Amino acid sequence: MDDLIAAMASLTGSSADPEVLGGDRGDVVVVRLGDVVAKAHPADADVEALRQRVEIAAAHPELLLPPVKPLQFVDDRPVTIWPYGTPVSPADPDAAPWEESAQLLAKLHALPVRGPAAGAPERIVRAIRALPPDLPHAGVVLAAFDVLPPLTMNGRALIHGDWHLGQLVHRGAWRLIDVDDLGVGDPVWDLARPAALFACGILPGELWARFLGTYRDTGGVAVTTSEWDALNIPAQAYVVQMAARALVTGRQAVEPLVDACRRIVATHGGGDRG
Repeated sequence: MDDLIAAMASLTGSSADPEVLGGDRGDVVVVRLGDVVAKAHPADADVEALRQRVEIAAAHPELLLPPVKPLQFVDDRPVTIWPYGTPVSPADPDAAPWEESAQLLAKLHALPVRGPAAGAPERIVRAIRALPPDLPHAGVVLAAFDVLPPLTMNGRALIHGDWHLGQLVHRGAWRLIDVDDLGVGDPVWDLARPAALFACGILPGELWARFLGTYRDTGGVAVTTSEWDALNIPAQAYVVQMAARALVTGRQAVEPLVDACRRIVATHGGGDRG
């Protein structure tokens, strides 16, 4: 790890002391070095897809934080280098940039459709595969995943693919970060995580209304009439993902997510695995 961090620091040209930033994926290493951030991606990452995503970010700095450099490499690992931005504070959700987020997403979804396939559904599958079945409450989470219909991606817009408030930083203005799942897909997936949090009772209805209303007012194309006709299955899928990750990492309240998984199973007529 020390050798990797030293090599990443060399790529940035920064002499600042490295600070490893948080995350729960052992195959990804993110290091801040003063005013820049270097991210080492997995060795088996799709390099061409990642290169396209970095190029899209560079082409749209009004929406996405632009890279400092083109794609770099440390041995066989691709490395992306970005300016440092101030993240959203988790201490005051009412003051979080819900409207700004909605505007950025609506404008992103209006861009010309290009790039690799977005990675949203695959994230749910990875979370389920990483869930040990013997953990408490894992049975109901796995059962909720089992009853979901196939998670398909209708490619009709350029989407972020993994949007939540942690995917924003402020550097002069709010910008979207983390292009790992950026690509062509159904824009409803970018709204599905906050929709899931609202449905679980975690996100207050007022904040959800502010977010969705601003998205629509900005011309967002993901939802038109009844939002839940489009959001229902993707939101349920994100409930399952968040529940699985919460059980594994302990970084999020488990009870409302597990309760929501039970409702998903009941709605689709499935049975708890135990």
